[in-house]
Amino acid sequence: MQIDQLPDAIAALPAEERALADRLFRVVVTEGAIVPPPEMAPWLERTFGSVEATLRQRIVRVTNRWTFEGATFNPLRSRRPGSGTTQAAPATPPAELRERIERSSGDDFCDPEHRTPADTFGRISGRHVITAANVAKADGWHSVGVFDRHDPLAIDDDLVADILATGGEWASRAHASDADARYFFLLWNCLWRAGASLVHGHIQMTLSHSMAHARVELLRAAAQRYSQETGGDYFADLAAVHTALGLAVGDGKVEWFASLTPVKEREIVLFAPTYQDGILEPAELGTLAEPLAETLRVAQEQMGVFAFNASVYGPPLATSSANNADDDWRGFPLVARFVDRGNPLAPTSDIAALELYGSSVIASDPFDVVRTLQAAIQAGDDNEDDDSL
Repeated sequence: MQIDQLPDAIAALPAEERALADRLFRVVVTEGAIVPPPEMAPWLERTFGSVEATLRQRIVRVTNRWTFEGATFNPLRSRRPGSGTTQAAPATPPAELRERIERSSGDDFCDPEHRTPADTFGRISGRHVITAANVAKADGWHSVGVFDRHDPLAIDDDLVADILATGGEWASRAHASDADARYFFLLWNCLWRAGASLVHGHIQMTLSHSMAHARVELLRAAAQRYSQETGGDYFADLAAVHTALGLAVGDGKVEWFASLTPVKEREIVLFAPTYQDGILEPAELGTLAEPLAETLRVAQEQMGVFAFNASVYGPPLATSSANNADDDWRGFPLVARFVDRGNPLAPTSDIAALELYGSSVIASDPFDVVRTLQAAIQAGDDNEDDDSL
């Protein structure tokens, strides 16, 4: 199964699942053609594998009818000169990347207690993460979680669990200091390609007043409109369609799938169990720890992803204020999203005008992404079974 077969795959679904897919997505397939001069033939063969591969190109455009997130798929774009798309899956980072990381040792985050400010309520110290107030804030409450290791690629299960635990404790402390700050957002930018200003491993957290970040509010509004117009549960139906198409990785606790409308390459989406009361308990962040850690491990070890963005968000924290009486988040899950930002050593950006103002242009195939994830998880399960014998 490949993305260019998506229309046929949807048509082959059982009636109920096909109706859900058609309700959620619009899929348009077009063909692009070129007429190259003979002089281009050697370059086309070297760059794209063959001249024939470029002459007629099948392009699939998928649009979410409710959120208007959209992606245009053409795997040929990954072979463009200087595209910066992740091409291989090395077990370890390239030597040049490793050298750049090592040369950056000694930055401010290597000594956070003396070279970063604390929040007004102090610092939260986890097993592997310590918090610091962000000097140049993007919100009233905006802080950093600094890792106990400089290498941002030294990621393991215990670190991911502590990131979520420390982030949750930070949200609780900030909320206790400021009851109107309720909307939690965790962001993880790994390496400069993904927007990190310092190499040293770190995450960031915000806790907003009045409303969540704009794209989170847009998602909530779309889910509410979906429920009002169809009577369905947007998040459950979205996960069900991805599952029906073979794009999901089920662990029994968290919905986990490769997105049909990725914001950029290899996007993985996680939905923790829906909180029907629309309130987030910070301790619940831990429900995402295991699948998020596995996603990061497979991305690095099997897909060669070293620069990435990840985010975690969900319903607001509890409030007693009457000002938030109409702030309905019932049915909104705890969400994590992960995306590959390409080769960190590439000289070009992976985002340009079309991504900013049109829709995402994607070179990776979500069916390839989920196959890699499924195979790695199955291999891990098989190894656990062997160890128990």
